[in-house]
Amino acid sequence: MHRYVRRLAALLILIASLPAVAAAGNSPSAVAAVEPAHAGAALRQQAQRYRALQQQWQSLSGSPLQPGDKDPRVTELRLLLALLGDYRGLPGPLSGRGSQNPARFDGAVQAAVEHYQRRHGLTASGTLDRVTLAELAVPPGERARQLELNAERWDKLPNVTGQRYVLINVPDFRLQLVEQGRVTLSMKTVVGKTSTHTPTLRTRITNIVFNPSWTVPRSILLTELLPKARSNPEAMQRRGYRVVNYHSGATAPISADGIDRAAHGRATLRQMGGPGNTLGRVKFVMPNKQAIYLHDTQAQSLFELRDRAYSHGCIRLQHPEELAYALLRPQGWDRTRVAEATTGDESLNIRVDQPPRVLITYITAWVDNRGQVQFRRDLYHRDSSPSR
Repeated sequence: MHRYVRRLAALLILIASLPAVAAAGNSPSAVAAVEPAHAGAALRQQAQRYRALQQQWQSLSGSPLQPGDKDPRVTELRLLLALLGDYRGLPGPLSGRGSQNPARFDGAVQAAVEHYQRRHGLTASGTLDRVTLAELAVPPGERARQLELNAERWDKLPNVTGQRYVLINVPDFRLQLVEQGRVTLSMKTVVGKTSTHTPTLRTRITNIVFNPSWTVPRSILLTELLPKARSNPEAMQRRGYRVVNYHSGATAPISADGIDRAAHGRATLRQMGGPGNTLGRVKFVMPNKQAIYLHDTQAQSLFELRDRAYSHGCIRLQHPEELAYALLRPQGWDRTRVAEATTGDESLNIRVDQPPRVLITYITAWVDNRGQVQFRRDLYHRDSSPSR
């Protein structure tokens, strides 16, 4: 036990001596809390720290652990979490009267596990589950490479200091609106599936459409909607779908002939605006060749999930009305006017007077405004193939 105490104490002294990496912002784990111009330097400094940790790092193997367990591996877990900076102190005296067993999964270990899980975008359960064990098995040297790779990504972002902009980090499933260097709005997102990636983009939000219609892309038409239209055309009609002729633009009810024309590339389906529309009540138009946009969604339950990669590439927003209000407020809009615009089924297209920049990024590591390193899962495996 004394050897364990000396080793842990030495680690805590080492951690206390490490320089903090400061970053501006008002959201503890926010990507946008760090201006792109400074993020790369902070990441490279942390990469050096992680490379230094590699010499003392030891992997933790075996089955999951939970609070209350007594296991020799808990002692090693304390050491590992202290090395990584998540375990910041002893739970109490480890020798003498009132001593505690370092092999017991106590409240201090649970708090450290929760802290580690939050830094890695995991559910903060405080239990050392298999997902957390897999993250802990990544060597610090590999984390250092991830930090350096993301520093290069930050370096390539445009200088947006002092500007109003929207930053969407795909692996973090989050949108942030930044105004004068502060995160003024943050919300969860749903991004593209691993088979239909959300691309990185540099564009602007030029228009906001309330009660938008949805013209179905051909890939979705062929694989998802035409089979439904054939099996139950009446249901598709009730959900607001119509057949749109490619050449004339004429709209017609769902019919066997219209379905056949759509199947042969002479027509498509369009869902009219309204309460049941797939895009929800709000759509944000962003000029880009990939036809990517931000929008509301009917599938609100997806925002309760940790991993939210379920779209065909476009980005679904948890609170689209709040983003619409924030962007249109300088034009005299209030929340009541936004709410009124989202009722009924009449489409309303509003141009944004000062279109904010939009940065859709792929950042799997950053330093937050408390100087702590945040990691996220490499959703599209771009860290292993950076050129993708």
